[in-house]
Amino acid sequence: MTAAFLALTCSLTNAQNLKDKKEKLDNKYAIATGKKQLQKDIRQLEAFEKKIAAFEDAFISHNTKRVKALKIDILSDMKREIKQSERKIEQDRIELKQSQTELRNSKREFNKSKRDVLRRNSAKNRREFRDEKRDKNDDRRDLIDDKRDLKVQIARTERQKEIYKEIKAFDFLAKRASGKRKLMTNSKLLNEFAKTMRADITSTKKELKEDYQEMNEDKRERRENFRG
Repeated sequence: MTAAFLALTCSLTNAQNLKDKKEKLDNKYAIATGKKQLQKDIRQLEAFEKKIAAFEDAFISHNTKRVKALKIDILSDMKREIKQSERKIEQDRIELKQSQTELRNSKREFNKSKRDVLRRNSAKNRREFRDEKRDKNDDRRDLIDDKRDLKVQIARTERQKEIYKEIKAFDFLAKRASGKRKLMTNSKLLNEFAKTMRADITSTKKELKEDYQEMNEDKRERRENFRG
């Protein structure tokens, strides 16, 4: 009986240690990936804004060859950004599923700790109940945030696609509209696209902040598990 209990305890401890190590590695990977993506996004935005300015200068100076070349270059950048946005949608969907799973698990742990308090109202059980309640509330907030982030990312990506189609279809060298009007209309669209890129950067910064918070929460949980 004692040997079986010790074996079960050892098995549970090892499983918890493996889980803790995996969470630690996942957090480190998420932060490293987020930092890399942020630097990449910032560089791409800066390059895109320079191309917009160069395009406007070429249009004003009637440099037809330069206008054509920059349009092709800008469209290529926009296409790249749309693909990156689509990948972010898929990543947001994965994170949403993870949040749903975490909330189900935290609800289960909360209900278990609640039953433990009802069976034995000890200081240890009350502390665990408070911890599980806090974790459940945190996971519920994370799920709400993930749902909102996915919705925003989808809307942003759809708008990027609309702008891309408008810029691609527009003939900047046609005579049907005044030069000033063409420049103003399309500069507005290009700058709106740049704005979506800035929004992506803000989103990546937010995700990085959340990853750091998640890392700190996992550290706290590991301390609590060790203390328990």
